[in-house]
Amino acid sequence: MIKPTEDDIGRTVVYTGNRYPGGKLEEGVITSFNDSSVFVRYGSDKNSKGTSRQDLEWISDFAFSTEEAGK
Repeated sequence: MIKPTEDDIGRTVVYTGNRYPGGKLEEGVITSFNDSSVFVRYGSDKNSKGTSRQDLEWISDFAFSTEEAGK
């Protein structure tokens, strides 16, 4: 789960909402947010999608935790 601020607009996140085995992770960039959603532009999409904070992780935190999990 992330807690974005205005400084985080443009920062890369990973969608982790599909946490079941074989679930798809998607990388995207925060374009805006409000009290209920974070708007993320995924891949080559032209528009942003509202996404729950609970389904997002910072790319830097995600990369670190997956490397650690492999040790």
